[in-house]
Amino acid sequence: MNNKDKPYWQERQEQKFLFSEKQVNVYYKQLEKSFEQAKKEIQQVVNEFYGKYAKENKVSFAAAQQMLNNEEIIGLKSFIKLAHENMNKYNQELNNASIRARITRYQALEKQIDIILQQLYAIEYQVKGEELLKSVYSDSYYKTWFNVDVYNGFHAEFAQVNAKTVEELINYPFNGANFSSRIWRQKDYMLQQLNDSITSMLIQGKDPRTLSKDFANKFNTRKYEAYRLLHTEGAFIAEQGTLEAYKQDGVEKYEILSTLDTKTSDICRDKDGKIYDVDKAVTGENYPPFHQFCRTTTIPYYDDMERDKRVARTDEGKNYKVPSDMKYNKWYDEYIKENPDALLSEKKWKNRFTDKKQYKNYKAVFGKDMPNNLDDFQNMKYNDIEKYNSLKTNYRKLNYYNKVISNESIITADLKEISKNTATELVGLDYRLKSKESFLRKVNFDSKNSSNLQIIDETLNKTNDIIRYTYQADYKEIISKYNNINVSLNEKGYKQTKLKNTWTVKSNPYKGINCNYKSSKGQNFEIQFHTPESFELKNGKLHELYEKWRVISDKSSDEAVNLSKQMERLSSKLKPPINIESVR
Repeated sequence: MNNKDKPYWQERQEQKFLFSEKQVNVYYKQLEKSFEQAKKEIQQVVNEFYGKYAKENKVSFAAAQQMLNNEEIIGLKSFIKLAHENMNKYNQELNNASIRARITRYQALEKQIDIILQQLYAIEYQVKGEELLKSVYSDSYYKTWFNVDVYNGFHAEFAQVNAKTVEELINYPFNGANFSSRIWRQKDYMLQQLNDSITSMLIQGKDPRTLSKDFANKFNTRKYEAYRLLHTEGAFIAEQGTLEAYKQDGVEKYEILSTLDTKTSDICRDKDGKIYDVDKAVTGENYPPFHQFCRTTTIPYYDDMERDKRVARTDEGKNYKVPSDMKYNKWYDEYIKENPDALLSEKKWKNRFTDKKQYKNYKAVFGKDMPNNLDDFQNMKYNDIEKYNSLKTNYRKLNYYNKVISNESIITADLKEISKNTATELVGLDYRLKSKESFLRKVNFDSKNSSNLQIIDETLNKTNDIIRYTYQADYKEIISKYNNINVSLNEKGYKQTKLKNTWTVKSNPYKGINCNYKSSKGQNFEIQFHTPESFELKNGKLHELYEKWRVISDKSSDEAVNLSKQMERLSSKLKPPINIESVR
């Protein structure tokens, strides 16, 4: 058979590439399950650690630093022995899992997590991953050889895959590091990330169930990195199999074949149709893959090759034919450049990773009010600018609100403890959080309903009362209590950033001490200090009059002036705290 035409090669080489990609995807589905299993096992050992050493629903970091007793060391050795048995036939590095005579509880927990990760990365990822790459290489090599022979006529001799060559390619530091090094680098980073989360849990005295979401996010990130590595290494190995078949079967030149659709990278667009000598092929320079997730492949080039048509794809994945000598850039100018729908599809594809992350973040904040899927979100983002800008500004506000709320429980626990230690009543706790509606109303008012993100950020940074508390004491004691509470707050790492004492301002009908504080994590919140009388007035008649006064645009009107006088009369009856002048 002597079909010397380009479509023959395009069809067969694309089929070969797609089959290699399918092999990677099938293996990755199994690897995903292994990642999920490892995540469950790690969560289990953390829960067991917590159950064993928790006191009053809490494990202190100091308790975690205590040494294991003999019985606990025996239990850890049994865990390591079982892992050795599972890993033994793979000859992987578990030798560093042996334990010293003296080891802390926390170090033992780290060791267990490390062993689970070693089994995941060594057996499920590296060993089985290398088996996959060998299969991809062989398949690419033999299929290319077969296609060349169908094209030129079959040879009497048929070279077998050289196992040593495949091993060398797997160990080749393609793109800076080899397959094994990248895997273990991922594993070490994962271990560090998990340990950091566990350390924070212990220091803050949290329940390990709070780590579930954090663990899920970290494992999802590592799973994506695994997929990216497998896809890139798989493409490299597949193209190396093709290149070796070219060499063995006497192909002297090859042509770069990029996919004619809007998903093709700028690098591969420029490479399309270029012809190179087989013996001068250099991966990443003149031979694919040229980048991560590269879909470009090659076809043999013959001087007498007949040229008729090549295949292009619509954004819906349908094929159509264009002239064989049409290179990517010419195809783009003719079919895409003046086509708004195609340009939109191209933009959506190029931005798919950042848009997917953005969609996930927005979905977490807006829930069912978000578009149903990523495609609908992208359509809105790129077609309805006004709606997208509104969504973006509201996300900025609500995301800020949610982050503030997430810090509330730790602050509340500290303030309750200070309340107990200083014998000062903490009142109005049910109202310690400003409602979402009240927060949005305030931010919109303060920012004058601006959609400028810089103005919104400035407004948010000045909003300190989303979390607010009130300490209450008799007028004879409130100032001494205030001083004691400030000392306690400082000891816990809180810093006072603002103080407003309106008891000394006669023109202000509101009477109280309002302070802003910042936690060690940078969270701003407000504490008010009141006498029982000032607190009752603030929440009662004074609040009622103030709400009427607030909505009057002309503060010099008779109505506004009359309301001001009523508020001043009410507050003038309050008994000022002793030594109030010292608070400044």
